[in-house]
Amino acid sequence: MSQELVFNLWAIFDANSGYIYGLSGKAYNISGTDSEKLSLLKVLSATDYVTAKRYEVPSRCQITFTDGSEIKGQVLPQAVHDPNAQLFEEVFRNLQSELPLLPDFSGSEYKAIEQQIPLNPLCVKTILYENESGSIRPIISDEDKQWLATQL
Repeated sequence: MSQELVFNLWAIFDANSGYIYGLSGKAYNISGTDSEKLSLLKVLSATDYVTAKRYEVPSRCQITFTDGSEIKGQVLPQAVHDPNAQLFEEVFRNLQSELPLLPDFSGSEYKAIEQQIPLNPLCVKTILYENESGSIRPIISDEDKQWLATQL
């Protein structure tokens, strides 16, 4: 039942273009089993994106077409769950820089220490389906995923 920093990560999918154009993330400090933490993150992923800061997809990420043309700063939805894409690296760096300092009372003098994101943090990745009117539907359940597949 250890306490640790865990994360919700969101990828914003534009229904018109069919591409992921934005990212978002939020840190939480949660205790419990990994299963309990993941369950809570999934519940929070349905609503907490509203208060999470948005970021652009990094320009190093791109879509390359068969004719050789490219679109930088956007990716296909498959990249969200592809660990090789490292899609959320900049989001993690931004979240790390925004974490507040923690007091360290282990010595005779007060010190503040930086919080560190674990090497392989526990996280939930959620696609946010945004339609042409700006309405957003988080893709969380298997039913949501099946629905999204019919939209692509």
